[in-house]
Amino acid sequence: MRKPRPNTYNPAQVLALVSRDRTGDPLSCPACGAANIEREPHITPPPPQSHVTLRCVKCGRVARYIAGAA
Repeated sequence: MRKPRPNTYNPAQVLALVSRDRTGDPLSCPACGAANIEREPHITPPPPQSHVTLRCVKCGRVARYIAGAA
């Protein structure tokens, strides 16, 4: 049996979500439209070269990126 994968966004949705997060705009889930996006770490802006995880509370989709990367 295969191991189940966590829900993820498609690449276009990830780019839109990450760009909104980097500019400080309010986040909403591009897949389900929910406004509850959990961000880890909670500090804004995150330390350079730290991993940032964005997770929708409603549908559970996850997007990850490295802060400060171009």
